[in-house]
Amino acid sequence: MKGYKQYFSGISIKNKIFSTNILIIIISISIIALFANIVSQKAIIEKAVKNSSRELVLIDNNLQTLINTVEDYSKILATDYRLQNELYIDFLKNNDLSSAHYAGGLDNLSMKKTLSEVISNIVEPNTNIKAVSVLTSNRQWVDVGFADNEFASRIFGSGPEAIDHSFQPVLTGLMKFKFRYEGDDNVFAITKTVIHKDTGKTVGLVVLYVRETVIASIYERKMNYKGGNFYILDQDGKIISSQNKERLYLDFNEATSISIPHSSQVETNFFQGKGSEKVLVSTHRLEPLQWSIVSVIPIDEITVERKEINKLIIRIGSLCLLFSFIVSYLLSRSITRPIFQLSRTMRDIRTGHLTVRSSYQSSDEIGYLNDVFNNLMDRIEELLAENVEEQKTKAEIEFKLLQTQVQPHFLYNTLETIISLIKLNMKTEAITAAKYMANFYKISLSKGNDIISLREEMQLSESYLEIQQLRYVEYMEYTMDIDEEIMSSSISKLTLQPIVENAIYHGLKRKMEKGILRITGSRVGDEVHIEIYDNGVGIEEAQIKGMLREVSGTSEKAGFGVRSVHNRIRMLYGDKYGLEVESQIGCYTKVTIRLPFRPLREV
Repeated sequence: MKGYKQYFSGISIKNKIFSTNILIIIISISIIALFANIVSQKAIIEKAVKNSSRELVLIDNNLQTLINTVEDYSKILATDYRLQNELYIDFLKNNDLSSAHYAGGLDNLSMKKTLSEVISNIVEPNTNIKAVSVLTSNRQWVDVGFADNEFASRIFGSGPEAIDHSFQPVLTGLMKFKFRYEGDDNVFAITKTVIHKDTGKTVGLVVLYVRETVIASIYERKMNYKGGNFYILDQDGKIISSQNKERLYLDFNEATSISIPHSSQVETNFFQGKGSEKVLVSTHRLEPLQWSIVSVIPIDEITVERKEINKLIIRIGSLCLLFSFIVSYLLSRSITRPIFQLSRTMRDIRTGHLTVRSSYQSSDEIGYLNDVFNNLMDRIEELLAENVEEQKTKAEIEFKLLQTQVQPHFLYNTLETIISLIKLNMKTEAITAAKYMANFYKISLSKGNDIISLREEMQLSESYLEIQQLRYVEYMEYTMDIDEEIMSSSISKLTLQPIVENAIYHGLKRKMEKGILRITGSRVGDEVHIEIYDNGVGIEEAQIKGMLREVSGTSEKAGFGVRSVHNRIRMLYGDKYGLEVESQIGCYTKVTIRLPFRPLREV
């Protein structure tokens, strides 16, 4: 076995699959061809055809009996003297004869009671009739049972044409009908005009409802093949009865992909399909109704009768299956084990374990693939380490550059503001500006710490905004609303100031009227969300993309500070954090800062 494994592991995957499949196919085809020539299916097929035809004839007879029975019930009901008397009285009233002469007639409630007593004898559970509707001569459907009379009115109408039927019972096609207590059901309806025996006047109409399941139960009891299906089609080829209720009302050819040939013969039998999908189709014409009864039997169900042959096939098939299983097991194991190992390694790497490597060693293609993959991951890990270091260095440089730009620039502008205030003899405002400037630089220094609390960052931003408001009182006013819960959370120093500055200089200052700058902050789960909103001139979509990532040819100062803050947050906390910018030209700009909630004491 050891020598076999070494030999087998040295063969290429292509040769393994090819040689094994050839072996299995040759053995399988030889066995099938040998026993297919020995056993003939002709007698079994002929028997199945005869049985199918006989079944359809029996179904035809039972179906005719059922329909005749229901028609007889409709005649019995239409000729019942109590029903005729009630409908005739209603007919007389409808023809506006002397009301005094018919004052002794029963009212509507009495009519319902009488008709209910008459109908109760011919509906379930005494018969297969589900329910009965009665239409009077004054175009009213009488509420006498389970049938929803409003639904009956929509289907059969309530005008004169509804009663204008043949004297003989008329069977309708399949329809959806609503019952009062059980909802919708698929039914056939038999209508019968009520003719008064003494006067010959048409005084009403009775409608008897038979559920489709009653029809289906006839052929379900006659099935010789478990896998067979029976259908009843109307003259248009629509399915009006089937075991599969989802196919009702569908065109038979489209629903089953079986084409029934147009033939004048009463009975037809033919095969359709290939292989395991091959079926025996038998049809029988139900002449009085122009319906067709169709049976569809899979060829596999027909051939199941070959008991003795099946025993032999099972024995041989079991041996073949065992042989195929052994070969397939060895084949799949030799191929899938290293692939699964490599796949498991890839999943570990995908979850962040970049140091994991595949340990599979072989001289075949998978072994070569493992070696290449391991070498590639080594190189990727080296490049990632180099890239992380470069990005970290770049972010630090940008942050330091941002600090060197902000502080001297801000100091110069603030001193100019203080001098202007002194010249205008606004000493109080000048002193206030100086205090805010001192507080700004005190927090900016932070004893050399780059990470401070959100409270300190908000104080720094407030000092900056107070000074800016002194300079641009005609451009802006601001509000700050930060939840106390997140004030202790850590944040990189000078995170808000570049965004606030960008909102003032590139949003509010360009607006023709005074604008609003609003800073809000709250905790969302394990995150801190800070929003800087201004109702300035807005930012175009292309500029937003350039602000958050370095785009070739982008040199706008407006994007440098924002991009530096975005990159620094991602470097410190991960790619799921950073800035999100939303803007609409001429309306507003909103920058959302997403940070993890980490109290400063944990840093």
